[in-house]
Amino acid sequence: MRRFLLTAIFAAICGIQGSLANSQQPSAKPEIVENTLGMKLVKIPAGEFQMGSPASEEGHTEIETQRKVRITKPFLLGQHEVTVGQFRKFVEATGYKTTLEKEMKPGFGFEPALDAIEILPKFNWQNTGFGTDEHPVVNLSWDDAMAFCKWLSEKEKVTYTLPTEAQWEYACRAETTTRYSCGETEGSLKGFANICDASFLSKYKNATWSIEWDDGHAFSAPVGSLKPNPWGLHDMHGNAWEWCSDWYAADYYKDSPADDPPGPKTGDVHIVRGGAFTNRNRFVRSADRNALKPGYRYNFTGFRVVRVIP
Repeated sequence: MRRFLLTAIFAAICGIQGSLANSQQPSAKPEIVENTLGMKLVKIPAGEFQMGSPASEEGHTEIETQRKVRITKPFLLGQHEVTVGQFRKFVEATGYKTTLEKEMKPGFGFEPALDAIEILPKFNWQNTGFGTDEHPVVNLSWDDAMAFCKWLSEKEKVTYTLPTEAQWEYACRAETTTRYSCGETEGSLKGFANICDASFLSKYKNATWSIEWDDGHAFSAPVGSLKPNPWGLHDMHGNAWEWCSDWYAADYYKDSPADDPPGPKTGDVHIVRGGAFTNRNRFVRSADRNALKPGYRYNFTGFRVVRVIP
């Protein structure tokens, strides 16, 4: 069954908060390079892993059938989600107009006067009603994310793109097999993930699905504010949903290649991964799959980049 990502702002997401689990720390200092924008990229080694989730996992769906996947080449992945400030450099250099701006449509943002998330003309990637240049850039379509990658590729004479769904999950798991890279229970996310919590509930009273603890950020958090996964990547769970390069197909796992699966050749919607500050429990799992039409944009949907190693 095709499953589209519906904004968690308008629908309560049920979840069960588990007990606090032992946190997993990076086993070795990650190899990091920095590009001309000051973006830090982590070298992700080649390897293999079990992609998807077991049927016994809480939140598992039939589109997450487990199978072995091999990532045959190392790659560089953004240590953080692309920030507002980094995206602004792209816009200033090119005059680029986002999908939202070109279509002259309102965007999502927080309106304090109404104490609610609203769709208003004033909201776009530069204005969400919260955040700074250090926050993940949001209110972007898949096309906007790809346009940024194309510009950065031309600027640095190397190839930047969005991660494939397989690359994303492989990097997120970082050799872990638990529901989250930091543990098995929802409680293990504390300190590692910006998800729907008490501070979000204090701003958005309809968020009845929020967890009891407070992660310190009502909306998105400045990138790198929380602890990284074992490979040194921040915000792989929560903060902002992240566009992947793949088209989505519910049955893709059943027939996809074992080596470097690229995703379906065509489709109607693109994969998004990782969950956001509006989500809890099931949607921020390492294995969770969701999808949006390429032109969709929300105040909790952003991206991080891959740099291809020649």
